[in-house]
Amino acid sequence: MNIEVKDNEAVISVKVNGDIEMMTIKEFKEKLLELGQSADKDIELDLSEVEYIDSSGVGVLISLLKLQKKKDKVLQIKKASQKVMNVLKLSSLSDVFDL
Repeated sequence: MNIEVKDNEAVISVKVNGDIEMMTIKEFKEKLLELGQSADKDIELDLSEVEYIDSSGVGVLISLLKLQKKKDKVLQIKKASQKVMNVLKLSSLSDVFDL
């Protein structure tokens, strides 16, 4: 998995490349929650290169969303692969996230 972070003036852009699952969740969780706790900016996620996300990955997204809401900031999933969209829809989370 590769996580690319670009810190712009108003927003932090994060592009994830690779599967988000049990074997890679530690890196994903550490990176995203660190951003959520330290940055006082909106966060945009690009998940267009993610072919698989499991429940632990969805849990990290929910945790990051909660951190952003506490700071009155936005978490937006800018792009998502069809497989990620399917998981979010099946989990009834497509309305929770700003897609």
